[in-house]
Amino acid sequence: MKNVFLILTLLLAQSGLNAQKVVDVSYTLDNQGRYIFSANSKAFCIYVLHLDFTTLDNLRCDHSLPYEAEVKPGLNKLLTLTPVDKTKDVKLNYRNSFRKGCLHPVVNLNFTYLLPTSPGLETQAYRILNAHGSSTPGGQDSGYSVRLRARPGDTIYSARRGVVSAMDVSNSENDAGASTTTNWNYIEIFHADGSFGQYGFVKKDGAFVKPGQVVEAGAPIGLVGGDQYGRGAEIRFSVSYYPGVPNTDIPLQFWTKGNGKGQLKHGGFYTSEFPKNLITAETVQKHPGPVKKPKPAH
Repeated sequence: MKNVFLILTLLLAQSGLNAQKVVDVSYTLDNQGRYIFSANSKAFCIYVLHLDFTTLDNLRCDHSLPYEAEVKPGLNKLLTLTPVDKTKDVKLNYRNSFRKGCLHPVVNLNFTYLLPTSPGLETQAYRILNAHGSSTPGGQDSGYSVRLRARPGDTIYSARRGVVSAMDVSNSENDAGASTTTNWNYIEIFHADGSFGQYGFVKKDGAFVKPGQVVEAGAPIGLVGGDQYGRGAEIRFSVSYYPGVPNTDIPLQFWTKGNGKGQLKHGGFYTSEFPKNLITAETVQKHPGPVKKPKPAH
């Protein structure tokens, strides 16, 4: 094969500088001169990768282009480029971008969440109208969001089973009672249906979990931070799908004591309760082994 002209262009992910090294795209060259592309994801959730070839001379791809696919944690095989004529040069120019979330999330509007407050504790709920299209951690997202009155040092509980996909508990402004802040401490959990639950405001260094950890519904995950924006301490809980769904304001259903399943009313008072069937609703069930036949009696 003659000389290969290869130019690489990397676009930063939409989710910001923190995601710059989350997904690495690379290729290997096999003994037949084929370019085998793969992506190594260091994340703890699914990302969507977009791979675009701006120059592709004398190469044939085994997938339609531009290429877009979900990338799971770990090594993912993407596509293969095969030379059309091995006696001629190939020219290759590509760029890639990636964003957190699934291509086609399955939205379960009927799922029942737990209140992320201590069982038996009464709280007041307030809906938050979010800015559409923003998915910056520590900022408003594109999905459902509610704030629940709490006290500094109260325990935050997981409202649903999932994997801790991101977190930041390094900010001290919230605990200091800052009137304004550009960021807040949060814990993000990736759910089975492709949604992300974000919990704030977490006390500085007040997380009980770490990225990559599987968290069961109703499990304690951290401590409530201090006085934010002068309103008093609160748990801010949001659920969103990245890159989003047509209905960006998902009406979540919560289980509360004395009310059962239903949506939270703005300004309403609710008491948390953790029924066992909701705690184990998404727990992975182990299949029982083969049943042994009893030995015949002698």
